[in-house]
Amino acid sequence: MSGGRLDGKRVLITGAARGIGRACALRFAQEGADIGLLDIGRDVATVPYPGARPAQLEETRAAVTALGRRAVAYAADVTDQASLDRAVADLTATWGGIDVLVAAAGIDSWGNAWEIGEAEWQSMLDVNLGGVWRAAKAVAPTMLRQKSGAMVFVGSVLSHRANRQFAHYTAAKHGVLGLTRAFALELAPSMIRVNSVDPTVVRTDMVMNQAYLDRLGGHAGTTEEEARQYYLGWNTLPVPWLEPVDVANAALFLASDEARFITGVALPVDLGALLK
Repeated sequence: MSGGRLDGKRVLITGAARGIGRACALRFAQEGADIGLLDIGRDVATVPYPGARPAQLEETRAAVTALGRRAVAYAADVTDQASLDRAVADLTATWGGIDVLVAAAGIDSWGNAWEIGEAEWQSMLDVNLGGVWRAAKAVAPTMLRQKSGAMVFVGSVLSHRANRQFAHYTAAKHGVLGLTRAFALELAPSMIRVNSVDPTVVRTDMVMNQAYLDRLGGHAGTTEEEARQYYLGWNTLPVPWLEPVDVANAALFLASDEARFITGVALPVDLGALLK
């Protein structure tokens, strides 16, 4: 493949088994990148819906190779620095470096701010905020040696506003915005760019699972159509949610040379949700 916006780039993506992470892997591969794929591949105890499975990570790897690009998959936990460091060390030894990081791993749970348990609070911060920090820590030394690179953190509209029953998620995503700015400031002298992409609701397993739909509708058996009607009122544009590829396209722009002079920016892909 030639003529792509990421020709020859070596990319590492967390949360790559499904959802936004998988969409980024496929879009980046279509644009000429080789992809390192990381995912925990199991349930998280504090999360009320099934986690990704190893077979889904393998599906992503196979889909990337079917596009003619190299792909390596790792079972790695973003709450464990050592597992991230091992994957980065292996990928760097194999490919000689890492040009782009997409930190897309994330979880969701819900509850009133004063009723969220300690375990739910801690795991949310460990994955959605700490996981971004650890992934960036793992790749920064390689990018510093190269004196080049781009990092894209997946934030949220809740990096900029709050929503009921998501205090811990909101706190973590506000933290991602702070990390974006801090890493951008510190890494800029080495021509390493750091930005975030901040989506509204995305049609992934994190949202389109029955536990989440029932919370949204307030009754068991809430349908996707009921959720659609709710989210039509959440966004300004008359669209209920994004598809993962919509977020991947924004991440692709931030990772590409088209954005070579952009750093420290949070790019909302929000259907106008922040206007309300």
